Amino acid sequence: MFPTATARHQAWSLCSNKAKELWKLRSHAFKLAYWPDGLSESQTDMDWDWISGYEKLRIGELRIDEPINGKDNIRIIFFKANTILDGEPFPRIWLLSVFAKKRQDFGHGQLAAFKGMRTVIVDREYEGTA
Repeated sequence: MFPTATARHQAWSLCSNKAKELWKLRSHAFKLAYWPDGLSESQTDMDWDWISGYEKLRIGELRIDEPINGKDNIRIIFFKANTILDGEPFPRIWLLSVFAKKRQDFGHGQLAAFKGMRTVIVDREYEGTA
């Protein structure tokens, strides 16, 4: 699990600079480290899905059902790479964004930002292919 600078900043802001709230948020994010390959949703302690239209880009959202800093409907947007980097045992899961979702769908600006962050990671870390 590798948070982007954007995700770190958003998480800290969402938690109003309260370490206790940040640790609650992190405990949910760490669930992604135990990726449910081959497991059904009922066998995992995660509520997640690929973002509609971005399945091939492997951009997903983890839904958090616990209030964090008094906020509900928290989402962690992530990108799961296909390529394993040298010296690592598994593909990385990159945390792109963290926020309290106010609408059911994502806006065009949000989707463009998620795709842009993924593109930067792929270009920098995977030489254009992940």
